[in-house]
Amino acid sequence: MIPLQLFNDVWQRAEMLAALHSFISHQGTPALKPEELLRADWVARVSALDLYVHELVSQRMSQIMSGELPQTPAFGRFRVSSETLIRMKDGPELAAKAAFDLDVREQFAIQTFQMPEKIADAIRLCSSVKLWLEVAADQNPGATPPQIEAFAKGTKATLSLIVERRNKIAHEGDLQPSVPREPWPIAASDVVEVRDFIRNLVNSIDKVVAAADPA
Repeated sequence: MIPLQLFNDVWQRAEMLAALHSFISHQGTPALKPEELLRADWVARVSALDLYVHELVSQRMSQIMSGELPQTPAFGRFRVSSETLIRMKDGPELAAKAAFDLDVREQFAIQTFQMPEKIADAIRLCSSVKLWLEVAADQNPGATPPQIEAFAKGTKATLSLIVERRNKIAHEGDLQPSVPREPWPIAASDVVEVRDFIRNLVNSIDKVVAAADPA
């Protein structure tokens, strides 16, 4: 399954959270706290981005290994286990490719590709694209080079803030450093901005990475 399709599948599951929040918000039941669905939605959107990058890089690295895509400098520095090397050397082509893919995925399983630097490092393993500059250019057609650099910095800053809030929700209960510990406020409009940003970002990444491949 192509990475963008996997992203869309997870995205549709997150849409259920948005629909459920809208429904509960209009019920007026004091015992229910619909804002908790917004927090779950926020985490799910970042998760969809993370999955997309994992799949994009894993699949493209396998394509490099099989000669379908050109090797990048970062790919040349990527290390696999001795066991994988033996399986690749002794097995048929299909088994060798599967062994390499498994090793890549096992290494990526303990990594997250959410922060801008982590995403860019991952993309370098499978593409020569200047990721954030090309994303900025794609999203701001007609911009001058200095403007593109500024837009790229802005995109990275926005993503970092989104991921930092995601981490507060997922790992810190989204609590403020106050006494008593109260949750940070969250509104439906905040999550809508996150959805739009991540959806546009993934579409741009998919576009610019493909465009950087040789004809």
